Amino acid sequence: MMRSTLCILSVSLALGACSGTPISPTAATAPAAPSLEGTSWRLASFQTNDDGSKTLRPGAPDGFTLSLGKEGRLAVKLDCNRGNGPWQAVATDATGGTLSLGPVATTRAMCPPDAVGTRLAQDLPALRTWRLQDNRLHTGLPADAGVYVWERITP
Repeated sequence: MMRSTLCILSVSLALGACSGTPISPTAATAPAAPSLEGTSWRLASFQTNDDGSKTLRPGAPDGFTLSLGKEGRLAVKLDCNRGNGPWQAVATDATGGTLSLGPVATTRAMCPPDAVGTRLAQDLPALRTWRLQDNRLHTGLPADAGVYVWERITP
């Protein structure tokens, strides 16, 4: 009787140990999806995809900034204007994902002409993707219309 009880108990324990779901090595070591929350960026360039070779740079290096604050609050500097609104970024892989900015409420001061600045003010709500590469943030327009490249601002 004792022997059969021990046998049943041993089999039960062995089956119970085998019933758990194993953790795959790739799931345990997969890099965490990046977060843009709490980061600030300075515009480095705009790369048009019209002819694949044109890169525009802002006239003032610190004239155009993007701060992606906590709780989905966005603050922008567009040359001599300032703006704010909501933002949301969803990581779809380890380097990027989808992006939504705005609507952005901005001041409307008459800034000196800047080809990149004028375009950025119009394109900001149309940005749809983001990607981190070489410590830079690449934000893309739909249909490969162009990419804004941002450099990280460290506090």
